Formats: sequence, C-alpha cells, structure tokens
Amino acid sequence: MSSLDFTYEHIDDYIDRSAMISEIIDPEKTLLLVLDMQKACVTAGGAMYIESVGGAPEGKDVVPVVHRVLEACREKGIPVVWSMWGLRPDGKDAGHADVKWGLAGQLGTFPGSWGNGGDELDDALKPLDDEPVIRKHRFSSFYGTPLNEYLRRAGADTLVIAGVSTANCAITTAVDGANQDYKVIVLADSSCAIPASLPDQPPGYGQHWEALRNIQANHGDVLLSTEFLQKIGA
Repeated sequence: MSSLDFTYEHIDDYIDRSAMISEIIDPEKTLLLVLDMQKACVTAGGAMYIESVGGAPEGKDVVPVVHRVLEACREKGIPVVWSMWGLRPDGKDAGHADVKWGLAGQLGTFPGSWGNGGDELDDALKPLDDEPVIRKHRFSSFYGTPLNEYLRRAGADTLVIAGVSTANCAITTAVDGANQDYKVIVLADSSCAIPASLPDQPPGYGQHWEALRNIQANHGDVLLSTEFLQKIGA
C-alpha cells in the first residue's frame, strides 16, 4: 500500500476537474519545473520530512513519480528547469518568515537554511549539465529568478510543476505563472504538503488538497502524472 493510492483512486471525488485549459499538451511548447525536491522534505529521515496527512502523498513516495516524469520529459525533448528553496543562515533574505515560523535568531541551525544538510536534492534526482538549477529564497519559483526567461527562450506556453510542497511552493509558482498567462499544470501525485497543525484531518482535506482545489479552480490544471505522460505520448 502506498500513500499515493488515495490520490489515484479519489482525485475526482475531491477536486472538480471539469474545466481544463490543457486538454492537449504540445511537448514543443512545454517546460518541466522540478520543484524543490530536497532531502529535508522528501528523503526519509529528513529534518522536515513530509508525512501523509488526509490522504495526501508523503515525501518518499513522490520521488519516483517525479523521476518518471523527468525521464519522460527528457526523452520527449521537453526542457527541464530545477528549483531549490533555502534561506541564508544569517536571515538577511528571510523577510518575516523567521518570525512567522518562530525561528527568529535561529536560522543558523534551521534545516531549511543553506548548508545545514537538508538543502541538497534527493539522491535519486540529478540535473543534467544543460538543465538550469534555480536557488531561491521565496516560495514562488518566479520571484527573483530567471524562470520566466527560461520559459520564453524555450518557446513554452505551458509550465508543468512536479515537486513540493503543494501549499507553499507549488501554489505560489502556479499563481505567478497563471498571472503571466502561462498554462500551468500541477501533478497531484508528485507533490505533498507540510501538514497543518489541525489533528485528524479526514481524507481529501488538509493543505495539500485545499491547494490543489484552489489551483484547479483558479490558476491551472491538476493532473495525475499518468495523465500527463499519456498526453505527451510517453
């Protein structure tokens, strides 16, 4: 049994996917963003490891999904960009995040800060030399980065997001992409979300599912990786 089972069996029970903008996906106009697949969150034993809550995927189970999507996109000639999130240990780029998270003056040892052992990509995922890797300090992979330039240079009108976390980096990147009129696709079985503090969230609810419902309702399409691979003929 996998933490992905609930997603595969019930996605349409909890997300209204009746209105889609990417019924057809042209690989020549598509770019894959591998989103923040870092050890702290997706590698078992990571300091911020994401467990399954409310039927959402857990960290280790999304790694092979992202790997399959990555390999298929490479085979189809779809360009790949990677993003990695982290903060300076001295907090100079944290904004208000350290205060919001109760970490004022503690970013030097925070596993989400660069150099503290959780910022590396999971060992199963390796960028190729021609695949840009963005280091960012905000959740959105557009904010203060060249992602828009990479999309335009690739001639892409479609951005596919595979990675974590659903309620932070995936949704903010999706919003920023949609605001620039890109067709955004988030792969539901490739993502997971840091659980909210509320206990006993029922299946289909919680940050992961609320973020996916919001994305589908307003900012893009939510697909399964299997659906995406079928659409690109992989």
